[in-house]
Order: sequence, then C-alpha cells, then structure tokens
Amino acid sequence: MEWERKTWGASVARQCGLYNPPMSHPTLLPLLAIAALLSLATAGVLLITGQAVPQLPAHLAFALGVMPLILAAMSYFVPVLTRSGAAGVAGLWPPLLAWTGGALAVFSFASDFSPMLLSLAAALGGFAALSLGAWSLDRARHMFGPRHRGLDWYLAALGFLLLALLAVLLMPLFPAQRNALRLFHLHANLLGFVGLTALGTLQVLLPTCLGQVDRDAALRLRRDLKWAVAGALLIAVGASSSLPASASVVAPALALLGTGLYGAVVLRMLHAWYSRFGRDLLLLHGAAPSLTAATLGLLGMLALGAAHGVGWLPARPAVAGFVVAFLLPLVSGAAAHLLPVWLRPGVQGPWHQALRGKLCRWGGARGLLLLLIGLLITLV
Repeated sequence: MEWERKTWGASVARQCGLYNPPMSHPTLLPLLAIAALLSLATAGVLLITGQAVPQLPAHLAFALGVMPLILAAMSYFVPVLTRSGAAGVAGLWPPLLAWTGGALAVFSFASDFSPMLLSLAAALGGFAALSLGAWSLDRARHMFGPRHRGLDWYLAALGFLLLALLAVLLMPLFPAQRNALRLFHLHANLLGFVGLTALGTLQVLLPTCLGQVDRDAALRLRRDLKWAVAGALLIAVGASSSLPASASVVAPALALLGTGLYGAVVLRMLHAWYSRFGRDLLLLHGAAPSLTAATLGLLGMLALGAAHGVGWLPARPAVAGFVVAFLLPLVSGAAAHLLPVWLRPGVQGPWHQALRGKLCRWGGARGLLLLLIGLLITLV
C-alpha cells in the first residue's frame, strides 16, 4: 500500500503533463475522440427522436464511437500505468480492429441485420480486446515494482467486453435464448466494459484535471474493484435471466443486489471527491465538473435502472439517457483535458494551457445540462 501511495504522485505527474510517454501515432486518439463525440451526439438524437431502429443508434454510440476510443485510451494509459515506453504498433491495432468491427455492426443494423456481419463484427472486437489484454499483461510482467491497480480495472473491463461479444456469437447458436443474450450483452457492455473503464480512469483523471492529488485513490482502486465487478456481473445476469415463473423473483433480486454493490462504489468515489475537492467540482468551467456530472449521471442511471427492474419505468429510454447523462459529459470532459496532450505530447506549455482553457470553457455548465437532459429523457 505504501508503494502505491508513493508511485501515485508519479502517475499523476505523468498525466498532468510533467511527463507523457511519446505517442507513436499521435493523430489516432484525437480522431477517435472527435469521432466518438459525433457518434454519441448522433446516436442521442436518433434515440430521442426514434428515427431509426434502436439497435442502430445504440451501436453507433457504443460499437463505433466508444469502444475504439476506450481501447485507444487504454493503449495510451497502459504505458503510464506500467512505467514503460510508448505503445507503438501493438497499441494501434486493437482500436482499429474495434472500429472496423463497430462499422460492420452499424452497417448490419442499417441494412438487413445480417447475422454473419454481426458475428464478424463481434469476432473483430473480441480479437481486439484479447490482443490489448495480452499486450497489457506482457507490459505488467516486465514492469519494475508491483502493478498499478488502475491496470486491473482495465483488464476487468476487457473481460466484460469479451463476455458481451461472446453473447453475440452465441445468439445464432441458441435462438431461443437470443433475448437473454441480448440483455446480457447490453448490460455487460454498459456497466462492465464502459463503466469499469470509466471508474478506473476517473479516479486518476479527475484529480489530474484539478492539478491535485487524491492520495486515497490507489486504496479505493484496490478495494473497490471486486465490488464493482461483482455488481456489474450480477446486474448483467439478473437482467438477462430467463427463469421459470416459480423463480421469477430471483433475477430482479440479483440485479438489485448488483445495483447496490455497484452504486456503493460510485458513491464512495463521489464522497471522497467532495471531501477533498469540494466546490472545485461545481465550477462553471473546467473538465472536472463535467466528469463529476458524468459520474452523477452514472449513479442516476443505476437508480433509474433499478426502478425499471421493479417495473416502475420503461427500458427503452434508458439507453438514450445513458448516452446523454453519462457518456457525453464523460467523453467531452475527458477529451477537453487530454486533447492538448494528445495533439502535442511532451512537457506542457502555454499552448497546451490556452487550448485546454478554450476546450474546457463552460465544461461544468455543459455537463450539468447534459446530466439533466439525460435523466429527464429516461424519466419521461
């Protein structure tokens, strides 16, 4: 634990720009970040207006927008977490494979729902996740000292992505279980892959945006991963279970238990932030308030998901709410802070500060607005 506390400041220093690993492909992350924001915005509009079948905007947001960006961000942060060199070509292929798979999935839902295309898309995404996970573990094996706990969150998230994509591959083989597999795929993606990645990154990224250090973050990362993983898995299993009527109460109970475990992790992080950073989280400008709004959006969607689980709310608006209340403030806030570093890696100077100031202007107000709109969409 003491080692984690000592190395935590070094990790934050790297991400604050005092040191940044050289990027072999510096244009990939900015392009994927912009593409993800466009995909999320387009998907949000389509989901709200109902101008397309729900699967199309959902996969436009997650498969084509978020998944490649997350894998690219992981390939950027893993060298920081393992105190190693730049990712190189090994870090380039996973997000490109994921983007190709996402494009195939979107094309399938935009045309004829081809099972072959969907299976190929899932296979490409799975191969991307496997290759990135193997590369990350190899980096961890050769690093000096114990592994950074943030890496464990990334590996767990990749595991959920593999499970979610496996569900897609199983759908043609078990058509009677297609709906259950679809629901597992959805929840494992949203709360397992996307949620765990976000929670593992935010523990470091938000203090970085404020130029401060959260010395308890390493401890939370170490203690809370098992509860977040258990919560996400229970929600995915409970939401997708096809049990007989005599045992119909079991599935909602599992999902509610998972919601409690997962929500406790989010609440613990929010409480720690407020205790340490206070009003800095509530400013009109900056990336940190936008990230705070995204975290509140995740917590709100968990609560509304529980309401859906007991039959109080319909399910369909929840995906749109998740995109607007959580993903849009998350990606926009993170991109606003990190884009200057991605565009010009290395020690930060006046150019980075000026661009970051422009990108983060009204970040808090924007995040709050997206949070309120997303929650309202889910409730109405």
